[in-house]
Amino acid sequence: MRSHRFAKRVLRVVALVAAVSMAASDCFRGKLPPLELYRLAIPDTSLLQTQVEMPSAPRFEGSIAIAPYEAPGVYGNRNLVFRIGDTQYGTYPSREWALPVPVMLGMLSEEILHRTPLSTGGAIYAPPSYRSHDLVWRGVVRELEEVDRGRQVFASVRLEVRLVRATDDSLLWTGSARRERSVPHPTMNEIVSTLSSLSAEVIQSLADQAHAALTRSAASAARR
Repeated sequence: MRSHRFAKRVLRVVALVAAVSMAASDCFRGKLPPLELYRLAIPDTSLLQTQVEMPSAPRFEGSIAIAPYEAPGVYGNRNLVFRIGDTQYGTYPSREWALPVPVMLGMLSEEILHRTPLSTGGAIYAPPSYRSHDLVWRGVVRELEEVDRGRQVFASVRLEVRLVRATDDSLLWTGSARRERSVPHPTMNEIVSTLSSLSAEVIQSLADQAHAALTRSAASAARR
């Protein structure tokens, strides 16, 4: 009886080894899913669903350096993030960002601040020296993901930004903005396209908030 059970165990081990060998063979034959690379594109802001109207006149005399965004946790690696409901997070093993998220958001911020300037000296992403500029735009990623809620798929972006003086890192303004939108045809290309649009809208909203804060600050200083 014991030998019969031992034979069964041997057969199970052999079957398991065979299955692992077949899986390994499939890997060497190129049956792993191919690596997919995506990037946040700079959308035509005239096509954004949420428009932000900003006065054309900048409210700060000087220039702005844009630092790479902080991307804590799952947002710091190259894999695209998805969320199921509100609490379950994961990343796609074979779907990655072509560039790091901090870099893409920094470049996108440079484009947005070029179109809707906050300062007379313009804004530049990752300059050689931050001290050669007057202000620093420091962003943090709080959400940048696909969101699955049952049969519906959404894209969600939430960013926080601090605007500080380059000389002493003193805080001038801080703000946050969030956008979420459904993706009716949730292919990965459509999800990334929606994430791009939402990122631009969020950055524009933050620029609008900063513009209003600088305007109030300038008006207050003028009254003194």
